[in-house]
Amino acid sequence: MAIPKIQTAIPVRRYQYGEFAVTVLDEISSPDPVQYRYLMAFVREGEAAPAAFVSCEQTPPAQSAEGRYQLRVINSSLDEVVAIDNGFGTLDGFCEQGLQLGSQLLALQDEQPYPLG
Repeated sequence: MAIPKIQTAIPVRRYQYGEFAVTVLDEISSPDPVQYRYLMAFVREGEAAPAAFVSCEQTPPAQSAEGRYQLRVINSSLDEVVAIDNGFGTLDGFCEQGLQLGSQLLALQDEQPYPLG
């Protein structure tokens, strides 16, 4: 798993999604070769390390005609871009799509995400 390396970030939203605590980060500083716009981490209750991530990254110039932002899913067996769209650059747009992807990755189809505080 290519775990995102985060130097600093600001948590902007939190959710409870089944047995997972979900945190959305903004203003991310990272030495990784991608530019993160947002990062969503899914942490199973009782565990310290995230089981999965969904990231919103600036699309590389070669694909930027398709959209400014791309969504990447990262877990123990997957690290790939799954969609490109301008709408992922907004917090609401990212959270909606990120939670849907997390639901598919972690088999949460029978659960509902609940915003926390």
